Amino acid sequence: MTTKADTAEKANVGGLTLNLEGIEGAGEAGREASVFRYRKPAELKTSRGMAPLARSDILFSAVQVIREGGENSLHSHTAMDGFWFVLKGRARFYGAGDKLIAEIGQHEGVFVPRNVQYWFESVGDEVLELLQVEAIDKRVPNKLVRHAPKKVKSVQMFKPEGESIGIAGKEEA
Repeated sequence: MTTKADTAEKANVGGLTLNLEGIEGAGEAGREASVFRYRKPAELKTSRGMAPLARSDILFSAVQVIREGGENSLHSHTAMDGFWFVLKGRARFYGAGDKLIAEIGQHEGVFVPRNVQYWFESVGDEVLELLQVEAIDKRVPNKLVRHAPKKVKSVQMFKPEGESIGIAGKEEA
């Protein structure tokens, strides 16, 4: 028998494909409210982790947990406006030509509209916990456009409560 909690968990986490290119995509339209609780993962086996919080047909949200060396490469999204908010640690966001957009700390954020090129990295000694909220425009195809070679080879996926689900991509040594 499937409970409402089981259904909500599958909709928010279980429906996630362990595929680096499809992690941030849209899901199904919501049918009821769902509750989630985030806890920092106890063990991060890769330089980057992600705990999806909620997903619908027009929204994706997660907490990304990033150690030094977990930076991504210059990219843009054709249909996603992104809201990035530091929960813990520090991040630097860059645009085209490695132009610094901002260095942000706890309780500071950056908004990145669709088609704007950007990349970010964790800076400092503390592990970065970065809240990501993406609004998805369904009128255009939702594509990730790479403007530089891919740096992130794997992402450890977590349930919001911190339990590991698995590793998306090629596992790091």
